[in-house]
Amino acid sequence: MDLVETGGYSSAELIAEAQSLVLDSLSLTDAVRIGEATADLAAHKKLPVSIEVRLGSWTVYHISLEGSSDGHDSWISRKWAVVNHSQNSSLLELVKCEELGLSWYEANKLPEDAYAANGGAVPLHVKNQGMTATLIVSGLAGPDDHRLAVAGIRAFKTGEGLQE
Repeated sequence: MDLVETGGYSSAELIAEAQSLVLDSLSLTDAVRIGEATADLAAHKKLPVSIEVRLGSWTVYHISLEGSSDGHDSWISRKWAVVNHSQNSSLLELVKCEELGLSWYEANKLPEDAYAANGGAVPLHVKNQGMTATLIVSGLAGPDDHRLAVAGIRAFKTGEGLQE
């Protein structure tokens, strides 16, 4: 398994993490606040990332922080496509295939120019509803993008760092 690409995560660990991130509800305002919480964390650390939240295919939040580039938008769209296809985080999809010794693109018969099985896109699941939105981060190594997205969701869930 490529530890640089997967960050040393296992699929079991990522599945448990996803279960801990399930939300009780998600409104448009909540989706924007998740984006803002993630951006606050990134700005505090001066991370050169772009962050997006989509409700379905509708982009409801997007920000590119200092040092980010327009290339991040393509990564965001391609990572989102993986989550939209699988309803799992883009990192979980990569790790599951790596554990089986498979290429995600070959296993799913999907092109790399339209999909990015790389960390950074995390589905927002709502209890008893399933996936309703996606938080996507791009600009760091895939596992670091994933960690930032998870930290943003956790900050939203706990109310840390959010300004009313």
